[in-house]
Amino acid sequence: MDLAKRMNDRALIDKAVEVLLTTLEYGWDKEYEGIFYFMDVKNYPGQSLEWDQKLWWVHLETLIALLKGYHHTGDLRCLDWFLKVHDYTWAHFPDKENGEWFGYLNRQGEVLLPLKGGKWKGCFHVPRALFQCSVIFAKYRDWE
Repeated sequence: MDLAKRMNDRALIDKAVEVLLTTLEYGWDKEYEGIFYFMDVKNYPGQSLEWDQKLWWVHLETLIALLKGYHHTGDLRCLDWFLKVHDYTWAHFPDKENGEWFGYLNRQGEVLLPLKGGKWKGCFHVPRALFQCSVIFAKYRDWE
């Protein structure tokens, strides 16, 4: 969407939003909520052991994309999904006792690994994503 905006290509923005929403609808866990880490395009069982985990970065990047989609198009589906993903994300990933975010949840949304940093999850990712959301969100102070 950022590239399409720089190119002033509204059709590309609209296509990106449709891909986002279609992918999110497909990857959303309808039983336990949250976004699956991997999904097979033909709905075959996942080969990777972590296919049904819920990861912090997937949810954060989805929040950014949904806000950008709403910002660029006004498509209320983006806002509806943002609220749904936001509620799941904030209910499951933050460590309410010690701060920071857990990175890895099981399918049911329970902490799978108590680590908050490592090779793939550093101190940069969560603040960066939240900052990006806040910049977009600040443009809509009248949201309720």
